[in-house]
Amino acid sequence: MTLVAETRAPDDTSAGFRFAPGVREELPAFRTRCTVVRLASLDNERLGVPRWYTLAEAWTQPGSPEDVLWSRNPVIDVDRDDPPEPVLATGAPVIVLGAGFGTLPWQRAVVDAVRALAARVLVVELGAVVVPGYADIATGGYGRVEGERLLRLLCGVGED
Repeated sequence: MTLVAETRAPDDTSAGFRFAPGVREELPAFRTRCTVVRLASLDNERLGVPRWYTLAEAWTQPGSPEDVLWSRNPVIDVDRDDPPEPVLATGAPVIVLGAGFGTLPWQRAVVDAVRALAARVLVVELGAVVVPGYADIATGGYGRVEGERLLRLLCGVGED
């Protein structure tokens, strides 16, 4: 997959994100309950956990629609010491979150394994460097603004 830049209105929750061809049309399938595979790569020096570790807790207002929707998803944490094939107990869609696919071969191995195991997989690159073929959505960063917009997009909040 090759990411392409799409022009969007400034109020669009996905403004600034890059999407692989056809991803926007597939997003509704990931707005039901899904499994989230969270790849640990960039540690928070103070907490010793990935910076997006708390996901909805860090990126949404408590009780907001995206907080309620996102928090119902089971999360599997995978780091470089785990086998690349996470245990996926259901046939639910899978969202893989990570940063640094370009520099971390173990993350690419996990993405390859998840894509081989699950029928529907959406890979989100939270970092600034995008490796063609690995990211379906590239946010360009993983700060609060990007995180809030990403969760709104993934939950369909604000979509017509």
